[in-house]
Amino acid sequence: MKISRSTAMRIVTDLSDIVGQQINLMDENGLIIASTDPDRLGMVHGGSLKVLEGKLSSLIIHSDDEYPGSRPGLNLPIEIDGKYIGVIGITGKYEAIEKHGRIIKKMTEILLLDDYLKEQQRMAKSIRDRYIHEWVFSPEAGRTPSFASRGLALDIDIHLPRRVLAMTVAQGLEDTVEAQILFDRIEKHLSGFFAPYAGSLVFSSGKSFICLLPERPDSELSYLVGQACAGVREKFGLGLAAGVDSSPVSAGAVHDSYLHAQKALHASLSREGHPPVFYHDINIEIFIHELSDSIKREYVEMLKALFACDGSLQQTSEKLYIHKNTLQYKLNKLHQLTGLNPRTMEGSALYYFAIAFLDSMAQQ
Repeated sequence: MKISRSTAMRIVTDLSDIVGQQINLMDENGLIIASTDPDRLGMVHGGSLKVLEGKLSSLIIHSDDEYPGSRPGLNLPIEIDGKYIGVIGITGKYEAIEKHGRIIKKMTEILLLDDYLKEQQRMAKSIRDRYIHEWVFSPEAGRTPSFASRGLALDIDIHLPRRVLAMTVAQGLEDTVEAQILFDRIEKHLSGFFAPYAGSLVFSSGKSFICLLPERPDSELSYLVGQACAGVREKFGLGLAAGVDSSPVSAGAVHDSYLHAQKALHASLSREGHPPVFYHDINIEIFIHELSDSIKREYVEMLKALFACDGSLQQTSEKLYIHKNTLQYKLNKLHQLTGLNPRTMEGSALYYFAIAFLDSMAQQ
């Protein structure tokens, strides 16, 4: 275990304020990495080297010339798991500082161990987040046996059927340190909220929170999402928009499910009050909000021609002066973008009414 300079400086400052004494902290090489006397930073402390090399339980220094770079005081080893990882030194006459020595040693060890455990937790979370990020954003990740094995090592079973939920702060947060701290607190709150549901995974990406939840029916999931949003509103005073996929998916389909949740999230953001939206409920809304005006016009003309030709691909392609395969590709692309097939009765009806609505709006 290596002592970081920032952690050492924080400990030295805090302990000095408590006991009212000059304190130094030396690393495993006897180098002063933190001190209440800035002039001593970076010096080699001969007394601490004696402690480290001799495995001493303590060392009292009585004069300035006794050990190079050292002053009168008490020096005690910092022990973690039976290993000497540094030395804590208290400057002053032994009679005045003796009563503080063991307390400062123990407090230093506790603070360093606590900092080490927190860092290990941060590292573990970072590794898990990177793994889940890869799973969600890479179309092929969840389809390989090696990826599943990596997940088990992180206590993540990717074969558990899951629903994908995307959330974001509806009114947006500025790119400030304070906003990032608040964003992190919301992520922690959501992780805690969904934690009771075995297999839940929550991480942040950009300005969104991505939640992979165990299989739940729409009614229960709608209630859970509503409660999560209400909790964030009550605790942080912020409204969340939320988009949910259509159905539970296997490991290899998580990426597609995430794309559906994102489209549902965009629909949630566009609606008054930003209610949670399921992908299968947005229908033509995707077509309206996600395509550029030029692409919309192209698709509208293509659909008008298709309807005028009673769905005949051959007649439509001739009418539009494009190859039949090109028309088929565009129709398939539209189906992929919106989830609505313009060649089915349901899909064609929705497109027909949407186009009629757009034409009526243009005439006003």
